[in-house]
Parts: sequence; structure tokens; C-alpha cells
Amino acid sequence: MNSVSPFTRDPVAFIDRFVVLNEKKVAWRLSRHQRRVLKAAFRWDAQGRLRMRTLLWGEMKKSGKTFLAGCLALWWAFVTSDTEIIVAANDLEQAASRVFKTIIKLLEHNPELGLSAKIRANDITLTNGTTITAIASDYKGAAGSRHSLVVFDELWGYTLEAAERLFEELTPPPTEPNAWVLITTTAGWSGKSLTLERLYKQGLVGTRIDKELEIYKADELFMFWSHTPRQPWQTPKYYAEQLRSLRRNTYDRLHGNKWVLGESDYLIPELWDPCVDPTHRPFLPSWGPSKDSGEFVGVDLGLKSDNAAVVRVRRRENRIVLAGYRVWKPSKQQPLDLESTVEQHLRTLHGQYDLRRIVVDPWQAARSIQTLMRAGLRIEEFPQTVANTTRMGQALYDLVKGRNLVLYEDAELRQQAMNTVAVEGPRGFRIAKEKASRKIDLIIALSMACVAALDEPVQNTGRMVRYTGF
Repeated sequence: MNSVSPFTRDPVAFIDRFVVLNEKKVAWRLSRHQRRVLKAAFRWDAQGRLRMRTLLWGEMKKSGKTFLAGCLALWWAFVTSDTEIIVAANDLEQAASRVFKTIIKLLEHNPELGLSAKIRANDITLTNGTTITAIASDYKGAAGSRHSLVVFDELWGYTLEAAERLFEELTPPPTEPNAWVLITTTAGWSGKSLTLERLYKQGLVGTRIDKELEIYKADELFMFWSHTPRQPWQTPKYYAEQLRSLRRNTYDRLHGNKWVLGESDYLIPELWDPCVDPTHRPFLPSWGPSKDSGEFVGVDLGLKSDNAAVVRVRRRENRIVLAGYRVWKPSKQQPLDLESTVEQHLRTLHGQYDLRRIVVDPWQAARSIQTLMRAGLRIEEFPQTVANTTRMGQALYDLVKGRNLVLYEDAELRQQAMNTVAVEGPRGFRIAKEKASRKIDLIIALSMACVAALDEPVQNTGRMVRYTGF
């Protein structure tokens, strides 16, 4: 397509004409609001320069954003020869993004376009000399590229420094005429999704240019930020189901396109209480020389200000069962003596039960771990890194939500569960306390024990299956 093509400055006309089938090989049409936003966004001045440099398209989940991004990338690729288009993966994705995979499907299902494309695993070359390249979010070679379009899908996931640096590296280069950036996303977490939040705030202080749709223009940033479901599949029934299954913060962010704080209620009574079995009691050691069934132990230590807790669980088919716990409450005046308390308790448990794994935060327990390891206990370090605390928080939440955790009635344990809040991030929930005075040591130890149980080697194979979520 040359410069005089009627499609050169009209993505709507191009999509209507050439993208006849969607990625599922079904006939489709652009929605009314999509047409209106695109007509407003793509305007050129008298010299033929594109007036905007960044298009930020924010809608709730399941609004067709990723598909639209694929269509726009194809339009630009076919009307702009001898250029490069970069499709960057979300921070949670390790390889080609969903947008790039959508582009491939569109080329396959629309042969009038596909015949002009050579498709490889991570790049596409068109007969007009333009390439579409997929890169991971941790890509190191972005500097110096000659791209005229970069596509970022779900920019809320760019929370790590490396991802934010990638975004900065891929700003439109001045050497490429009409270079621009396309961002399709839902809202993120205030104070975490910093790159997206900065652009969103920049758009809001601009001028609203449409009375019906939430369209803003701020210098060379064009932003459409909607809170209204407009697709036929976004039904009241769908949202009612989502509201029942998601935490309120998550629901508001994904299905309301609202910015949320990362911290919110976690183990609410409606989730915790159904896991309590009135007939269940703490397990006692079996009589005689044989030990009871295998147990997994989480240990959270506090020597002065916080409590110390040891929690035991067992795995019963597809459920985790609380076996028992012990808690110590030291103070600044009477700090905890690890040797005579926690260490001795673990030695006693070792003699009474089959302790498969004992996981401990090594920060205040390095000596204890080495001592107990030499005594034959299967004890190991479980440092409280962001990755591990997120695994703990997500695992416990999944178990409680799915009612795959069996608890016995215990007022202290329940109170600590109610004290717990979740700091939500791209990879899941990380456990935190609402106030320093409200203890959550038992919940920390419980979540560690649950992760240890979920990581139990598969029977008859000895292969460890690391829990990453249900």
C-alpha cells in the first residue's frame, strides 16, 4: 500500500476492509465506540504529521483491547513500509505477548494480508520491508532500534525497574516520521504501576474532547479511559459471577477499570469460617513406636516484639488439614530463648510425628536451623523474600477460597486471620498486618506450612511439584 492509499490515514477503513475474521476465525465488526475513538485519535496536520505520539487505551477486562491492538499494529505495518514495529510483552510474560500471538492469528485467518507476511516465532516480515518483532519485558537490546510503533499490552504489569527502563528505551525515536506508542491496558495499583499511573494522570489533566466518551488530549498524549462495559458479552450475569469469585479490589480494577490500593482485606469471615469443621480437633501423636501420618511445619519467629509460632499441617488427598500449633509471646523485657522453646518443641515433635518438612525464615534462626539439621530434623530455610511471601499469600488464599483447607475451631487463630491484609501485586497476594499491634504470626506460619505441603513430591516419582497457583 502506497502513500496515496485511502487506508494510509484511516485505520477504521483498513480494518473494515482487510481484517474480516477475528483471531477465532469469526466474522466481526468494530464497535461504535471503537470507531469513534479511532476517528478522534488519528488526525494529521497540514504537513502530514500525526498529531499524537502516544495512544493510551484503557478499558476493563474483556473489552477487546488486545484484539484491537493487534488490528492497529497490522494497519500500521501495511501502510508504513521499511519500518519496525515492536510488540512488548507484559511484565508477567516471558516471551511473545498476547498481542503478537493475536497478530499471527489475524494473518492466518485473513489471507489477503497473510499472503504478504512471512511468520516466524518472534518476528513477522512483510513484503513492504516492515517487520513486527516480539520482545520480552526484560529485553536488553531495545536501545537504538528504528521503530515507528511500539505496542504495550496491559502496562499495569510494568512494576519492576527493568520493565520501566524498557518503556523508557522505547519512546518514539525522532528519526522515524510519525512514530507513536500504543498502550492497551486496564487500571493498575496506585504507587506500584508507576509508568502507567504517570501517563494516566497526565491524560486526566488534559482536555476532555468528547461529551459522550471519556476521551482526553494532553499535548501529544491521547487517552481513552472508560469505566463502561460496552461489549455484548459483558453481561450482568458475567459481572455477578466475577464479583462472587474475586476480591473487591481485584474486581474494581479488572472490571471497573479503577485504580486501587494494593492493600485490602484478605481472609474475611465469609472465606475463613466455611473452612472450619466443628468435628475436627488437633491431632495427637499415635500410641506405640509408629509415628502418625506425615506433617509439614511452618515456623515464624519473633524474639521480642512479635510472637513466635509453629504450625503443623497434613495433606489429605486434595486438602490441607490443620494438625496443630504452638505459640510463644515474648516481650522486650523477656525475649524468647529459642533453644528452650522453639527448638525443644521441634525436637519433641520430631520424636512424635513424621515431620516431612520444616520451613523456617532464617533471619533469626540460622543457628537453630544448623543445630536441628545436625540432630536429624528435615528443616530448611524459607527466606521471606517478596517471591516467597507472595507464594505464601496466594497459596493460603487459594486454599481458603476453594475450601481446600480444613481448620478446627480456634478463636486466636481466627482473630489473627482477621488481622491479616493482603498487599496485592502482579504476581498475587502478599500477606501483611493491618497494624503492628495486631499479630498474624500464626497465619504466617500456617501459610509457610501450606506451601511446604503443596510442594510435596508426587507419590511414586519423587518429583517435586512447586506450587504456583490453582
